Amino acid sequence: MNIIIIGASTGIGEALAHEYAKNGHHVAITARRLELLNKIALQYPGLVKAKAMDLLKIEDAEKTLLEIITEFGTVDQIIINAGVGFPKASRDEELQTVDVNVKGFTAMAILAHKFLMNQGHGTLGSVSSLAGIRSSPYSPEYHASKAYVSSYTQGLNYRATKAKSKVKAVDIRPGFVDTPMTKQNKGMFWVATPEKAAKQIYEGMAAQKKHIYVTKRYVLIAILLKILPDFLFTKFF
Repeated sequence: MNIIIIGASTGIGEALAHEYAKNGHHVAITARRLELLNKIALQYPGLVKAKAMDLLKIEDAEKTLLEIITEFGTVDQIIINAGVGFPKASRDEELQTVDVNVKGFTAMAILAHKFLMNQGHGTLGSVSSLAGIRSSPYSPEYHASKAYVSSYTQGLNYRATKAKSKVKAVDIRPGFVDTPMTKQNKGMFWVATPEKAAKQIYEGMAAQKKHIYVTKRYVLIAILLKILPDFLFTKFF
């Protein structure tokens, strides 16, 4: 299969690149830091190609994605994993979160889904977060951006269904995963390694599930987040 992973320099994206390549798939990986991507690509000659991409530069990012698609010809899966989050974000960091997680994501999703629809098959994976289920007093911009990703992905599924297309869009909802982005978090539980997360995402994408909770038991937390009254939520979270 031909796979594109947007946001693959560290964490879940990097682990996904290894997971797909180890299983013999051709993988194109993107991120801002090309030097990190090249370290991955060197481990899988002939299977992994690396290209720099910055979602704050949308037109350039779109051009890069189109180049990869053209080089592949056909694409089986496109996973949009790129995203940012800041502890105690400043005004500028909140706005950057929206620019990357919402605007950048949307630009990639529009292009990717349109291609897959025209191709007539394929799966789009959107990495949102368990944080998208309910907001937070600490980083509402991050929670809101991930809620947007989930909702947009759901809409793409509806669009494909109405068009009677075989294309699927998968909402990938990680809980706590041991990545550079989560290093500053306190009180984490059920923490998964990036490798375990990647394996579950790999399996879920193959099954074209609508939702992939990483790890699987986080579906229980998702249910709790949906039903917990506000006064209890603000007390314990």
